[in-house]
Amino acid sequence: MELPQISDRAGWFACAGLSEQDEPARYRHHRRNRAASRVSGYAPIAIELSRYNQWQNEKLFGLVALLPPDERSRDRGMFFGDILATLDHILMVETQIFGYINGVMPPPFDPKMRMEEEFDNLRAARIGFDARLRLACESADPGWFDGMTETPKGHRHPRSFWWSQLFNHGTHHRSQVTSELTRMGVDYGSTDLPYNPLTQFPAP
Repeated sequence: MELPQISDRAGWFACAGLSEQDEPARYRHHRRNRAASRVSGYAPIAIELSRYNQWQNEKLFGLVALLPPDERSRDRGMFFGDILATLDHILMVETQIFGYINGVMPPPFDPKMRMEEEFDNLRAARIGFDARLRLACESADPGWFDGMTETPKGHRHPRSFWWSQLFNHGTHHRSQVTSELTRMGVDYGSTDLPYNPLTQFPAP
């Protein structure tokens, strides 16, 4: 069966049995105004994901702070054993990726390496680093994300590749922690991008 060729937005909506009027107003408004931002390429994605990353880490650390200390460090059979070690791993790898993006070669990976042994210190480091990530994304020249990096083995990737890995890595390991919270009866709430209170849609 030959698939129909769809060349415009109306065609896509018709294929789905919808019309453009069915598109939610907030997304229609955002689509029509995003060109006015004068930001192209990966930059708006990095900005949005840095805000999302900050929001999710604030939520997660806020809930973990309510747990007794022994529950944070209890071995639950997770990949890194416990909740605290998993949160530490997320931050450690993100700092290494961020350093690599900016020309600093990270040390060989050691799964037993820890940045902080105490939860309060780790939380403070997480807050500071998330603010730094967000500032880096919001203040960077859009073309900077297209600049190339090269690994010791000669593999070349744009900086945007490593930014994507940084954010994806955090999402992956946060889900391991939220799964444990769910087993404990803790309601984590939403993880969906549209519900991020830090999102800043273009002005009307």
